Amino acid sequence: MISSVMIYLSALLLTCSSFGLGFSPSPLRSAALQSTVRRCIVNINVVRTQLHMSVEDEADILIDVQKSATISPQSASTLYPVISKIAGKEWTGSCRYVNANLEHATNLKLVGGVKYEISDENKLTLSSFLTFPNGQTRQVVMEGERTAEESGAMTLNPVEDGPIIMKLSEVAPDTILINEVEKESGKIIMTSSITRVQTMRGTELVGASHEVGEVGKDAIEGHQLWRMMENIDQKVVSSREFE
Repeated sequence: MISSVMIYLSALLLTCSSFGLGFSPSPLRSAALQSTVRRCIVNINVVRTQLHMSVEDEADILIDVQKSATISPQSASTLYPVISKIAGKEWTGSCRYVNANLEHATNLKLVGGVKYEISDENKLTLSSFLTFPNGQTRQVVMEGERTAEESGAMTLNPVEDGPIIMKLSEVAPDTILINEVEKESGKIIMTSSITRVQTMRGTELVGASHEVGEVGKDAIEGHQLWRMMENIDQKVVSSREFE
């Protein structure tokens, strides 16, 4: 019965509130508003009388109704304006490595991939892998959540305990920025950007990662230049070389 009352009161509340929003009422509208408000008050009093509700009970129900009418969850596209466009797909490709002296290490072949997933509760999971020339593969899974109240960078923590966290931000409509940070020291060890671009081959992710050096040495120890495309097979594939 109470749920039915809440539905009924919700309709009354929305009807009453819809008359005064977004304009200055004319005399005709003012008369209509006063008439509607009187009907709402009468109807609410009838419901209260029939259920033997106190004023306090009515207030509690109206507060609940008002909250349900005004609070709606943020959509994934609002919370994650860039990631939502590439989420749910595995992106794989190859990397060109450039050392601290800006020399291209042509013999160093790296392949890898990334996948972003957004849950129904708007939690973000970032899975990535990097395969080295010796065949060994390093996989990392990070998780985090952005709330409607947050702005700026969000934090991703490792699913399995590890020394690195990620600070992630999005620059709509197409770029993701990531800092990899040592948890203990707070030192940034790598800073990256990933941009979603349209090419003749289709949608690609173009990324640049910069390895931050130690104090007193080269500020940047190396650069990773990534280019990835959607992996339709959803599995690790061989390197896609740059065109």
